[in-house]
Amino acid sequence: CNRVLDRQHRRQLLVLDVDRLRRAPRGLVRLGRHDPDRVAHVQHLAARKELLARAALADHVLVDEGQDLTPAHWRLIRSLVPEGPNDIFIAEDSHQRIYGHRLVLSRYGIMTRGRSRRLTLNYRTTAQILRWSTHVLEGGFYVDLDGDDDDKLSGYRSARRGPDVIAHPCTTITEEFDYLAKVVGQWAKDRQSETTAVLVRDRSQRERVVDALHERGVQTRAVGHGSIPPGAPVVMTMHRAKGIEFSKVFLFGVSSRSIPMGIKDYDFDKDEGDQALLRERSLLYVAASRARDELVVSWTDQPSPLLSASVSSVAASTS
Repeated sequence: CNRVLDRQHRRQLLVLDVDRLRRAPRGLVRLGRHDPDRVAHVQHLAARKELLARAALADHVLVDEGQDLTPAHWRLIRSLVPEGPNDIFIAEDSHQRIYGHRLVLSRYGIMTRGRSRRLTLNYRTTAQILRWSTHVLEGGFYVDLDGDDDDKLSGYRSARRGPDVIAHPCTTITEEFDYLAKVVGQWAKDRQSETTAVLVRDRSQRERVVDALHERGVQTRAVGHGSIPPGAPVVMTMHRAKGIEFSKVFLFGVSSRSIPMGIKDYDFDKDEGDQALLRERSLLYVAASRARDELVVSWTDQPSPLLSASVSSVAASTS
């Protein structure tokens, strides 16, 4: 329903959401970040504590992708469970913060300082992909949910090894499309071709890539909403790929014109500009780290300035 809710309807929906949570059987209740029914009015839910005072709604709360939640989400989470031992468990990676601004949990009554632990062993990607991806983060200033610096990139390691990351510069967009078709056409021969992906910066670029590959005889499927269909490599935006992993990933069009995107000095003050640039850096890191086994990166003309350290690392490893 897209109609605007008046105050009475909002209150009815709010009570309904609380009662639905309270009636849920003891066990795991999932609250998605984009769940329209349960998250749309979290600010109101957290503010009206009298609705929650009748009984605790949960014994424990588990939070994944904590870096992308808003203050409203954290107020709701704090309201769901009384403060105590093992009340809230949070998994977060400040380097993957592609939505919203950084914040500190203690401001919302969630005390994690001195209780957090840094994980350094990566089970998804190969050592080569992990090294390339973390180079993308160099130059950014990251803060975790405790409010502490999270710039320590040393010590991260992978349990697996694989082929080197391929960084392929092109002089024209036609050359880049031809190279993309060559690589993805080979990947499409795999038994489970949907485990390969082409990731791009935005939806318009996604459609251009699908059309260009079709013209070159390579069938792919654009993925926006919904599940990933079987039978062909997929093309999606970097944002859409968050939370998904693929065997092979091709990052297409990572040029100075495409990423960072939409950051102009006159649109932001210095802090806002720095945060916007940090989100673009994190987005590229997220996109690269979707690959488990192979990663290929291409651009036309000049590479993105966010690639400088990564391109240098590839050149050094292949020299």
